[in-house]
Amino acid sequence: MTKVNLMIGLILALCLLLITKYTESAMFGLFEKAVDVEVFPAVSGRVTLHGKPLAGLKLRRGYLYVSVTEEGVWDKTVTDESGQFSFPEIKIQSKHPTHAFSTNIIQQVIQVHDDKYPEYNEIYLWSTNSTGIKHNKFFIQRLSQLNCDLSDEVIYHQIIDEQYKGAIRFEIDSICRWPSLEALEIKKREKYGEL
Repeated sequence: MTKVNLMIGLILALCLLLITKYTESAMFGLFEKAVDVEVFPAVSGRVTLHGKPLAGLKLRRGYLYVSVTEEGVWDKTVTDESGQFSFPEIKIQSKHPTHAFSTNIIQQVIQVHDDKYPEYNEIYLWSTNSTGIKHNKFFIQRLSQLNCDLSDEVIYHQIIDEQYKGAIRFEIDSICRWPSLEALEIKKREKYGEL
């Protein structure tokens, strides 16, 4: 047997093994239990316009669990007289994380959804992708103080996870600001020579 034939045989055996394992996991996946997937942390915040609270502003929150939900799942709320609003935590049960080769990406959005303010309609208070099945600690922190002024521009926030020596970054598009947290991110960028 030549070396080429031996290599082809090894590659075919490896492919057969992978196909068997994948088929096995897919077949027995019918009997796997669903696990908790933390889709969206609890949200608490306030909306203003030029510093003045906006009462009765309609907001909506949505998520799309990639490869699980076919379209976005939405819920709604309205700001109170001081512009305050909240959304409860969302957890679902899913077998998806137990499947071989599954990825867990959840697109998260919170936006203005109010015809009374067409110039601000669908503006992002929050837009990001969450990965994994547990809440992201950086997202929990920011979503618990989602204070936004509609007169601010949507900006791109980048969060550095120092646990991985700056190699992992999380990105959020939002009109909201977190001054003390943003100051920490500036220090991290300085530390990693990015400023």
